[in-house]
Amino acid sequence: MGAWLVAVVVLGTVGAGVASAHAFLVGSDPAQGSRLARPPSTITLAFSERVVTSATTVTVRLAGSGRRVPATVEQAGDTDTVRVRLGASPDGIYVVSWQDVSAEDGHVAFGEFAFAAGAVSGTVPATVQAGASPDPVRVAATVLFLFGLSLAAGGAVTGLVVDRSITARSAGVRIGLLATTAGAVMAFVDNVTGQPAGLSHVGLLTGIAALLAATASFAASAFRRLIPVLIGLVAAGVVWAADGHPALVGGTLGLVVNAVHLVVGAVWVGTLGYLLVGLVRHRGDRNRLLGMAGRYARLALPLVIVLAGAGGLSALEALPSWSSLYSSGYGQLILVKTGLFALALGLAGWSRRRGIGRRQASTLARAVPVEAGVVAVILVVTAVLANTGPPVKARPVAALLGPAPLTGPVTRAAGLAGQLNVAVAAGSGQLQIQVLAPNQAKIAARVNIDAIYPNGKDIGLFPRACGNGCFTQTLNLPGGTTHLHVTAAAAGWTGGTWVATLNWPPPANDPELLTRLVATMDTVPAVAARETVTSNSTTPAFTTLIPPMSGRSLMGLEVYGGGSDPGESASSSSITDVAPLTVGGPGLQVYLPGTPVWATLWLDSHGRLARDRIVDLGHVITDAFTYPNPSNSPPPG
Repeated sequence: MGAWLVAVVVLGTVGAGVASAHAFLVGSDPAQGSRLARPPSTITLAFSERVVTSATTVTVRLAGSGRRVPATVEQAGDTDTVRVRLGASPDGIYVVSWQDVSAEDGHVAFGEFAFAAGAVSGTVPATVQAGASPDPVRVAATVLFLFGLSLAAGGAVTGLVVDRSITARSAGVRIGLLATTAGAVMAFVDNVTGQPAGLSHVGLLTGIAALLAATASFAASAFRRLIPVLIGLVAAGVVWAADGHPALVGGTLGLVVNAVHLVVGAVWVGTLGYLLVGLVRHRGDRNRLLGMAGRYARLALPLVIVLAGAGGLSALEALPSWSSLYSSGYGQLILVKTGLFALALGLAGWSRRRGIGRRQASTLARAVPVEAGVVAVILVVTAVLANTGPPVKARPVAALLGPAPLTGPVTRAAGLAGQLNVAVAAGSGQLQIQVLAPNQAKIAARVNIDAIYPNGKDIGLFPRACGNGCFTQTLNLPGGTTHLHVTAAAAGWTGGTWVATLNWPPPANDPELLTRLVATMDTVPAVAARETVTSNSTTPAFTTLIPPMSGRSLMGLEVYGGGSDPGESASSSSITDVAPLTVGGPGLQVYLPGTPVWATLWLDSHGRLARDRIVDLGHVITDAFTYPNPSNSPPPG
């Protein structure tokens, strides 16, 4: 039922009750981690409730190359099963990203899974460019934003350091502010129109950058001072940089490096442009021209040093290996940009030494326009580079796919070790352990495992890693009950120890058990619950009383019941991993792999829910159910 159910019930006491469910992925064909002999022609996704197929998007791409596989969602009205027809499908590792809209309440859910098809082994190639060709609209928007940022920020710095005649109301600064705002708005519109399900992370960043650029324009008009304008532009540049490859790959440090690279580069380009304008405007005033060039040279030297350092760090963050400099499109663009940068520095050094050092204004007049032209090309290359996918770092196939799916009978258990979810599954002679963070982030977890066999023998287990938070090893469980003491730890989270109970052999799946339970609860006029929720096994749990509601409403709020609207009959037809309890029954166990959710349900003598235990990301929820109207209870059996 979950802590969110508490909020729903409380709201129901003061107004009309509305279920707040999502359409979770409960299974797929091919399944997560599958290894197929050949690529499939269709992919089937099963959800916990009906989805709007016209608003459901599925993107299929090949890991490593980033190449998109043509995928068409078959439209069939509102359904809990979506079929996706694939176009030409080569061998490789397929990453399927899905996003749906619930037909019950309009809530959006999204996720992804991976499977392999054909001859795939080793690591995902690190030298193949990821992503499709750069979007021309986004490249144009980036060029416009960078041009405007250079013109406005370069003008502000020039006015403060090099040429005091440049003010916040100068034509160059005003045009730059307009171009910066227009470029950010253009990127925002392009992103929003390509995201029918809502505002994406990139759209949010470009929208904020547009607002900051517009604020800088207001500051130029209202205060007529360069410092507020420069602050607004720097803020817009930092937000824009948050979507860059170094920021996405390197986190906070990557963001800082990328922001410095972007802002400093814009100031360098802009101040050079104003120097070129000054050379033309004051070509008859040799002393003024040389004085302005000298001040620019003193400013440009630290800018170039910082720019070179930040650019090098950004490249190291984005490139997985030195070889990807020449073997990937992204690396080749970096080489082109580096060559142009070196050429610009050579021209700058020659013109400063012969022009400023020897006080030859004619030398500056010849060299600076060429240098400015090279820098303009660098700006365009930078825009293309920012919209080109970097090569993917090599990853073992198992790290991406996870362990191969277990076949045959499988026994499962899940719980909390501190704040970390721990899930274990055994079958096919294999033991699989997953350690999951509450926020679904990929974590480098560590585990220690002791197994207590039915005969009391204590065995230490040392599984091998199969990805972030994933561990597996060969293990044939003996008949009876085995207890696994799993101690899990991960940086940034409170770890702990959880004891898993695995019964072997497990019973065969019987989805009809869940169907009968839902049908039985559908006839219950009233059911109340005492719910206990914990998000950390090392801290006290929270307990609350749930007021009575109909059994149909309860099933409508339960993920294992279909997650439908309380006013409708719940549907659980797409949930197939259902097995009877062999110990402590009567009852059943339900597993929803796409969410993921593990549920253990105990039944009373009337086939109704007596209690349940639900494990989802970050929580363990237990409910004890009571029925206020015993006279209306169905007969046993």
